Amino acid sequence: MPEIEIRDNPKLRGYFRSITEMTFTGFVWGIWVYMLLPIANVIMWIVGVRFIDAAVIEQLGYKQMIELIAKMGWIVIVVFLVLRLWGYYNYIRFGKKSRRKGSQVVTSEQLATHFQIPSHEVEILQMQKEVTWPHTK
Repeated sequence: MPEIEIRDNPKLRGYFRSITEMTFTGFVWGIWVYMLLPIANVIMWIVGVRFIDAAVIEQLGYKQMIELIAKMGWIVIVVFLVLRLWGYYNYIRFGKKSRRKGSQVVTSEQLATHFQIPSHEVEILQMQKEVTWPHTK
């Protein structure tokens, strides 16, 4: 039985294939890391159990965390209000204006001129359900 020779020449791969392979590889690595997270959490929990009592309970770390959450809440509210007011201003300024203009109706004669065919052929083509246009070069 003859051996199969495998040739790997990255220069012959197309751009789309390279992007697809990189995306798939990244996705699978992400799944692999995600599957290891429970093991990492257990290890960190075992190592960190002795520090939780000292850092959170004895040094009143939970009060600092509550203060931090309160500060972050105020920041979120301020950012939300600024963005909401900006959106409201844009709605008042631009929301009721319609600057879009519809395109003009194209007549059969204009289509015939553009495609260089008789106008009665354009009408026949418009009535057909499916049109196959030959490539002319």
